Amino acid sequence: MDTWKMRYDNYEELELYCHYVASTVGLMIIPIAGISPEHANSIETIYEASLSMGLANQLTNILRDVEEE
Repeated sequence: MDTWKMRYDNYEELELYCHYVASTVGLMIIPIAGISPEHANSIETIYEASLSMGLANQLTNILRDVEEE
């Protein structure tokens, strides 16, 4: 998306961009970090939290870049 789109018309488009560039990184961290066997949440909840973490990290990066530019 970086090669053909420079501006996003709404939050849904921005969220999709963030998913592609960062939420998937959150998913890749799960096998590396592992999941505690005594964790009370379901696997689905852990994966959803991981996706949200990636989204939050990318939104933070974008906001930081806006300030610099």
